[in-house]
Amino acid sequence: MGETDQHQRAEVIATSSADHVYEASEKKGKLFGVPRKVAFGLIALLAIVAIAVAVGLLLSRGDSNDSSAPRDLSKMEPLAGIVLPGVNMSDLNQASPQYRALEWLAYDDPRNMTIEDDSTELLERFSLVTLYYATGGENWLWKFQWLSVVEHCLWDGILCDWDYQLHGSVYELEFSEPNMQGTLPPEIGNFRNTKRIAFWYTSLEGSIPTEVGLLTSATYLGITHSRIGGTLPTEIGNLNQLSVLILRENSQMVGTIPSEIGNLQQLVDLHLNNNTFSGTIPSEIGNLKQLGRIVLNNNTFSGTIPSEIGNMQYLSFLFLSDNPLLTGTVPMEVGQLESVVWADFQNTSLTGGLDDPAFCRRQDIDYFFLRADCKGSNPKITCECCTTCCNPAGQECVDI
Repeated sequence: MGETDQHQRAEVIATSSADHVYEASEKKGKLFGVPRKVAFGLIALLAIVAIAVAVGLLLSRGDSNDSSAPRDLSKMEPLAGIVLPGVNMSDLNQASPQYRALEWLAYDDPRNMTIEDDSTELLERFSLVTLYYATGGENWLWKFQWLSVVEHCLWDGILCDWDYQLHGSVYELEFSEPNMQGTLPPEIGNFRNTKRIAFWYTSLEGSIPTEVGLLTSATYLGITHSRIGGTLPTEIGNLNQLSVLILRENSQMVGTIPSEIGNLQQLVDLHLNNNTFSGTIPSEIGNLKQLGRIVLNNNTFSGTIPSEIGNMQYLSFLFLSDNPLLTGTVPMEVGQLESVVWADFQNTSLTGGLDDPAFCRRQDIDYFFLRADCKGSNPKITCECCTTCCNPAGQECVDI
């Protein structure tokens, strides 16, 4: 074999070992029997098609996990029997927070809980996820660990009592979340072992659900600085362990204080200020003999101050200011409460005198504060021992 033939053979062998697609026609500017430019164009087209198919498969897989896609109910129905007893799955709106939470629990919860798991943990986890979907949890600023594999006791805003069985039970719900929008779902009533429930500085709307009356273990309930409206449900009277009730700065809360408030005989602090409550202050408030603070200012209460407030031997703070429709006189029974050291009656329609010797005796206390509309030549109230007097419109006050 000549030198030229050996060189050609070596070239063919080397080319074949690197890429078997080349043939002898390559020397003539062809690939796969067609011009090289056409062949490379076909290869590029095939690559684009392959990428498109792969992307389509990924998207279709994502769609299969989309909560809007219908799923087999076989896993959801047994769980529904525990977390939504008595509810027919076919009656649930698939866009509702309850359905979405149930679907997540059945298919997307990394813990893969079943009806064999602790029913309390299962119910609490479902109720928290319902709250999440009902209030736009996807947009919360503070949602560390939510919808993750860890126990819900470790989610932001949740504190558990770890002495309760093995997994703990929710002891505290506390949120300060400006992006919490929507309404509180009725599932809030499922936290029957919870002691402290608080929602500060949220964008919640709607009304307080009547299921709040199921929170019979609660000792603290606070909802402030929100757009929650409606009336205070009478079921609030079921919370006979409650010691602190704070519902303030919810300007759309309206209606009257229900007489059932008198059932809360463990109550120490009552703050219903800066709302739009109206009507009379119920006389049943006098049943709250453990009360140390009554803060009802900045509402539209009318009528007179109930004399039954005089039953509160531990009362130290009484704020009734900025209720222009509040009429009559300050009851003598209130003036004789020796425990009162802060009282504010400014910007009301109260008349008469606040010169009870019991009030005046407290002037020796450094932190004593008594304010009323006692300024001007013809004041609505006479008060020799007031620390601050305001004019009848409440627009100008002077320390005495």
